[in-house]
Amino acid sequence: MRHAQLLGLMLVSACSSDATPAAGKPRFELRAVVKPALAEAAARAPLAAIAGAAADPEAVDAVLGTLGSPDARLHGLALEDAKALGDSALPALVAVLADPAAAPARRNASAQALGAIATLAAVDGLLTRLEADREPWLRAQCAWQIRMAGRDEAVPRLVLRLKYEADSATVIWIADALASFGNLSGLEGLRVLRDTAADGAVRAAAAERLAALAGERGFADGDALYGAWWRGEPLAGPAAREPSPELLREAWDRIGRLAEWDLRRVDDARFVLVRLDAWVVPMLTAALRDADVYTRVHAAQCLERRGPRARAAVPELVAGLAEPRLAPGAAAALAAIGERGAAAPLEELLRTTHDVELRIAAARALGAIGGASTLDLLRGAWKPDQPIDLRQAAAGSLVALGEGDAVAPFLLECLGSPQADASSAEHALGAWIQGRAERGAGTWREFSTRWIALEPAPGTVPDAAEVARRRAQRTEIARAAIQELGS
Repeated sequence: MRHAQLLGLMLVSACSSDATPAAGKPRFELRAVVKPALAEAAARAPLAAIAGAAADPEAVDAVLGTLGSPDARLHGLALEDAKALGDSALPALVAVLADPAAAPARRNASAQALGAIATLAAVDGLLTRLEADREPWLRAQCAWQIRMAGRDEAVPRLVLRLKYEADSATVIWIADALASFGNLSGLEGLRVLRDTAADGAVRAAAAERLAALAGERGFADGDALYGAWWRGEPLAGPAAREPSPELLREAWDRIGRLAEWDLRRVDDARFVLVRLDAWVVPMLTAALRDADVYTRVHAAQCLERRGPRARAAVPELVAGLAEPRLAPGAAAALAAIGERGAAAPLEELLRTTHDVELRIAAARALGAIGGASTLDLLRGAWKPDQPIDLRQAAAGSLVALGEGDAVAPFLLECLGSPQADASSAEHALGAWIQGRAERGAGTWREFSTRWIALEPAPGTVPDAAEVARRRAQRTEIARAAIQELGS
């Protein structure tokens, strides 16, 4: 797959008439960005390393035994003893934590000791068990102890764990740990658990944590807080923390992974970078200039997925429209951010470039941020003498800009044509019907209800036969809706 992607990018570079800037056209300068930045960040914050002799095993055993005491005073003294042992105790503590045959109380005590030691290596030991252990209770305890350790370099790995964690209670503890570092990416998981968890206790716990986080920041409920966070609005309450040098190193490491061949690692890196706080946006923006094409394309995808939270990247994304391999991603990011000021350069791209892929990217983006001045350009891109992919992109944007009645018959043809993109045609027709329904006509509300009822159940992946049946039924709905226009 990576080789196919590389070949495609090489062809774009070779065939695009915009690959070499025309006279007077600004040049988008590329340079080595990520590797030097990562090297500098690693020099400022070296990776954890344990040096020196291991602690006396009897001293470690004494700490673990006392941590199980119900006496609060003795428990506190044991935590102080663990801190005093420091990294010298880590080999023994990590071995106990990872031993499935060890007594649960002993493993729990080991997690507490690591949280008290709270060094880079201690937190790494907790993160490793959070990522790999089979016992949900131990993963939850590790998340809590990472919170107690207070080291923010854990944030990227905590965020990624949200992608893979299967235990609902542990998701709550991870979200809580992230919030303690000022990162609210766990809000989404809390909302899902509050609304859909089968266990009533989990639903209640998620709702309680959401309410607490919202109250701390002056919001009426968790949904309002989530919306404000996703829109990138300034939040009151606990002061935002400046990222530590260790956290900056971890962030540059994830940006560096955007150039790797392992697509799962690339996807994991994107997942994390989308959910880090606003301080990462200038880093991703700088990566748009990286000489590695995958780095800059994937950085643009991260900014796109951040939506309005990537607003600070707008000037550089606009500049990136001059770089043919970056331009499609830059256009998509500008649309996701909702930057209406970028409509003019996108219109210029649609009007002047000879590269079909760039014209398609501009046409799609203008559906989100274009205005009245955009309509004639999109109508021209929709003309029958244009490539089918460009016509579909323009038609979808005309729907978004309120011109769906004119293009609906064309989209219906695309829904049944093997030469067209049936998925995008289906999406555009659904948006057209929904827009009509929102304007209040009763018949259109019926069409919309029937259309939405055919949506696959959340979390399911329909097979080819199910997709064909759904599209056949939606074709009939769309045909009836078009007939309604003429009645």
